[in-house]
Amino acid sequence: MAINEFNKLSIYVNAPGMYTTIQDKGRVGFQQYGMPVAGPMDSESYLLGQALVGNVETAGALECTLLPPTLTVKGTCIVAFTGADMEPTINSVRVPRYIPFVCHDGDVISGGFSQCGVRMYISFSGGIDVPSINGSVSTHTKAKIGGLEGRPLQKGDELGIKAFARDDVHVCDYRGEGHTLFNTALYNRGGRECHEPLRVVLGDQAKHFTEKGIKTFSDNIYTLTVECDRMGFRLDGPEIEHVDSADIISDGAVFGSIQVPSNGHPIVLMADRQTTGGYTKIGTIITADLPRLSQLPVGDGINFNIVSIDEAQNIYRAYMERLHKRIKLAHEQSAYVFKLDNVI
Repeated sequence: MAINEFNKLSIYVNAPGMYTTIQDKGRVGFQQYGMPVAGPMDSESYLLGQALVGNVETAGALECTLLPPTLTVKGTCIVAFTGADMEPTINSVRVPRYIPFVCHDGDVISGGFSQCGVRMYISFSGGIDVPSINGSVSTHTKAKIGGLEGRPLQKGDELGIKAFARDDVHVCDYRGEGHTLFNTALYNRGGRECHEPLRVVLGDQAKHFTEKGIKTFSDNIYTLTVECDRMGFRLDGPEIEHVDSADIISDGAVFGSIQVPSNGHPIVLMADRQTTGGYTKIGTIITADLPRLSQLPVGDGINFNIVSIDEAQNIYRAYMERLHKRIKLAHEQSAYVFKLDNVI
């Protein structure tokens, strides 16, 4: 069976999950005006989800933290689950991540507590239909903008899903775990199974730290504390020694910047970070490692490996080449979606 058009529909929120927000690529190009970027914490999982449901332009998706929402579909759409393993289900049947499924009117999407990783993305063909602010529908809860009234989902919310059309989409019967586009183990980032160092490029402000402080930073394991959210991850561990004061004149901050305040404990700035910061930044985590960082759970150990700018650029080129190949493969997969045996 093939279909090529999906009418506008809605998704009803039966239960909101632990912390579920609407995110797209983020509010890029407005930081000079004090507007935070927001966007997905794990951009790689988000982009693969968009490709799997056939969205050529990135659109609003759900970012679920630890426990996904329970949703009732009111119409027909394609859905894909990427990122952390929250054992997603359709009509109480467990389905794999990284495979697109077609959902029909009355179908129920749900899942359980994450088995590995922290953030799962639920992508829909056409994307979530909410007002765009500065070119993005991303939710920033502290600024109370984007998504649904700038807040996480609540029980009783109803989300519009945009109409979607493309070349024929072939609907195939799903018969079990044999259908796997990617090696899902590769995407089990986070949890106790992943302890590779996070690679860091030292910046100009590294001069504000003693040689001992930089060695402390690179030679020790830091623990992700409960003080972590979409804005920043506060770490606990040996104190990083400053030459003098930890305070500087506020300057720009990026995703992955590592601030070290006067207590010597690093804070990694994340997707909802402020646009500027007044603490010394010892370095920045490289782009290729940010998705993995975003999936680490509270209590996990983190250690840092200092790399040069040249090394970071080489890693970035290889990472983007690999990611683009996976996105292309996901787009090819989007023409073949699966339905459960109990769905007509």
